[in-house]
Amino acid sequence: MAIKVGEVGKIFNYNTFFDLSSFTLLTLKFTSPSGIVLTLTSADRVSAPAVDASDPFIDANTYMQITSVATDFTEDGIWTVCGIYEDATPKKFDGDDATFPIGPPC
Repeated sequence: MAIKVGEVGKIFNYNTFFDLSSFTLLTLKFTSPSGIVLTLTSADRVSAPAVDASDPFIDANTYMQITSVATDFTEDGIWTVCGIYEDATPKKFDGDDATFPIGPPC
């Protein structure tokens, strides 16, 4: 089921196909249809779960996850997200853009 504007408690996964277990900082940058950018980090709410996702193609430690709050997705339409991985070696990797729909509220 898609996330809708203002929903609270919905799980959002961003798959990286890369082992994130050594991260020092994870960042998800969401861009709304009108161009507003929401940046969330592992200091806020971004995690890299050490368990497989419910999707059989998403393995443990290879995806970033947030649980939505009411102010995350404020517009319906097609959103864009990209993820950034950083570790202490130091490595910094920018992930690919992904698009996803946010539906209008009921």
